[in-house]
Order: sequence, then structure tokens, then C-alpha cells
Amino acid sequence: MGSVFGKITEEQPEYAVVPSTTGGTEYEVRKYAPCCVIETTYASARGMVRGDQGGSFMRLAGYIGVLRKPENEKKEKISMTAPVFMQPAESADATKFTMQFVLPKSKFPNGAADAPKPTDANVRVLDVGERWMAVRRFAGRMNEELIAKESAVLKSAIERDGLVRVVKHTDVAQYAGYNPPWTPGMMRTNEVMYEIVWPA
Repeated sequence: MGSVFGKITEEQPEYAVVPSTTGGTEYEVRKYAPCCVIETTYASARGMVRGDQGGSFMRLAGYIGVLRKPENEKKEKISMTAPVFMQPAESADATKFTMQFVLPKSKFPNGAADAPKPTDANVRVLDVGERWMAVRRFAGRMNEELIAKESAVLKSAIERDGLVRVVKHTDVAQYAGYNPPWTPGMMRTNEVMYEIVWPA
């Protein structure tokens, strides 16, 4: 997953930047193509990037065969992609979060219909439809305070520009991390994003 120098070489989900008069240097609007993800849920009273975040990563890594035999029904090794997504779970419980890896579309063009089933009951394979996202990119080492700060900038900017968020029950943005833990902070690529209604 990336390199110590911050270069991102993994396959990424397909998207197009939407031409827009909004955003400026604060964010961009992207139209994401449908994709397939593997997902697991974790609990943390201390926020999205604390608690069982590491255990969740290893559950998903096990499915694709990182550092172990692949934990899927076909025992099929699958390439790592970028980014890793984290977001609040679709739950009234504010301590529940989900982590997702995007499966490579080059290998599974038909999404979940092609992907092997997980052998771990805590891992799910699901298709994600086309969506429009307001995205803010930044550098730095991942922590709750930095994510909250960048999310607040993004939320303020899209509200100023009259964009409507799809999910309104939480102000916590979806987080995307592109680099392994050993990449220095200023070489890291991070994003926070909100799904939006588009056209605005």
C-alpha cells in the first residue's frame, strides 16, 4: 500500500472530477463509478481512527491474503488497492464505524458477483453504486483531531456553496487513507469526503 516516499501505485476506484464553479482550493466534486468493496464494522468510543481500527484492517487484509493465506472461499490472493476508507456506520450508535477496501475492478469487473465469499463472518462483500462526493485532500499523520479539523473546513465550504449532504445524521466525514503507516506525515495523502446531492 504505497511506499515510504508517499508514491501511490495501487489501483484506485474510478472517478471523474466534475467541472464546477464551487470548491476553489478547498475541495473538488467527484463522480465515482460503481465499485465493489469489502467491509467490516468496529466499535470505538474514542473515535474513528482509534480502538479496533488495526484489528479491522487485518480482517480485511486477511480476505485478500496479506501476510497469510487468503481468507476467502477460493483461497484467492487479491491485490491491495488504495485508499482504505473509514466512515460512521449506518447506525444510531455513534461508536460504530466501518472500514472498507475497494476490490480491484480490473480483476472483478462485475463486482460482488465475481468476488469470492469471505470465510470470516465479520467481513462483507458489497457493491457500491455511482455517487457524487465533495472531497478535500490534505497531508499529515492520521489522527482524530486532524480529521475533525479538515472535515470542518469541508463542511463549511460545501454549506457556503449551497451543496446538500446525503447523510445528515452525523458531521463525521468519510476518511480515505492512501499510505502505509511508515510513510512520513507530510508525504501522506489523506482525504475527507461527504456524499452530496448532484447536480446541486
